[in-house]
Amino acid sequence: MAPTTLIGMKSATTPYGRRVDLNGYPLRITELISTLPGTYYVTRQSVQNPAAVRKAKAAIRKAFENQKLKKGLSFVEILSNCNSGWKMTPVQANKWMEDNMMPNYPIGDIKVDGKLVENVDVNRLAVDHPLTVMQ
Repeated sequence: MAPTTLIGMKSATTPYGRRVDLNGYPLRITELISTLPGTYYVTRQSVQNPAAVRKAKAAIRKAFENQKLKKGLSFVEILSNCNSGWKMTPVQANKWMEDNMMPNYPIGDIKVDGKLVENVDVNRLAVDHPLTVMQ
């Protein structure tokens, strides 16, 4: 089970699905880190297709450049599939990730140049707004 495993989602360590009472809520670490003082660049990217890989590489490069210039903490989360753990083909896993994970873990910048991005509501993903429950 990964920190981002959705409620009800099956994994090798949660064969009956993630349970809140047993495994806790999924972690939204990127949103949490974006609210900390001293963070300069916080983003979530994905790697499900070539265009997304290019964006992820650019985000990682930007994070390293910011760190090199001592602008503050940079954090890049990469959302990826686990086709072997999900017991799907790579194509199926990418589609499943787009349909199920990305609505719960939106792709894009959350904090840039030390400021939260305007349309991003870091509270939208708070614990009192639980992630989609898998059926």
